[in-house]
Amino acid sequence: MTDSGAPSFKRFEVELRPVTQMSVADWQRFHRYFKDREIAKLNGASPIFLPLWLFKRIVLGEEKSGERIGYAIYVAQSFVGSVEFYDLNERTRQAVLGILIGEKALWGKGYGTVAVRLALELIFQIHKFERIHLQTLDHNARARKSFERVGFHLTGLADAGKQRFAHYQITKIEWLALNNSQSQP
Repeated sequence: MTDSGAPSFKRFEVELRPVTQMSVADWQRFHRYFKDREIAKLNGASPIFLPLWLFKRIVLGEEKSGERIGYAIYVAQSFVGSVEFYDLNERTRQAVLGILIGEKALWGKGYGTVAVRLALELIFQIHKFERIHLQTLDHNARARKSFERVGFHLTGLADAGKQRFAHYQITKIEWLALNNSQSQP
């Protein structure tokens, strides 16, 4: 548990905390990640130009309204990114996953994979969702390998403008089968 009493979830050096618990410094770093051209390009997006106060208001407003469920990712107690679920469909119990590791020195070191595993545990066990989708750029081999390592399977490729996206999904049943058959440290 964190100081505010809301739960946090930790495995190895990676901890997920609700975005509502982020510090001022964490919000400043988060905002900087979304303004970064290289990070935006990997997400198939453009960098944002919103001021920090508006960026924070939008994220927290979506969180409060139930449009998204977001977690800040910490590695060794330092904020490094976020993992979120959006396009939440309560009727079909489906959502879309998005992840951002903003600290480039940590790319390719497995922290995103651990964060996604923790996030799936939360969305399937606590929030009771049944199917999670995601998309990533087809050429983003590092992200694709990470998602496949967690258990996502490719459902198709689709062009969107000048970009090609790989679409993935995992169900709660698939996730449970994988996690019951593998030893979890």
